[in-house]
Amino acid sequence: MSRRSELEKEIELTQECLDNASPETPQEIVEAWHKQMDSLSFELNNLYDDDELEDS
Repeated sequence: MSRRSELEKEIELTQECLDNASPETPQEIVEAWHKQMDSLSFELNNLYDDDELEDS
């Protein structure tokens, strides 16, 4: 599995956690999920794909 695919899957899972969080979910957990989402999104947006260079 490529790193891009891994990141996309991790983002999907984190988004599911956020979407399914109940009102009883501690705020610290929700904030941690938001930070994780930001970190994963940043990494995905700045990912360097070797395949892109090979096609050029």
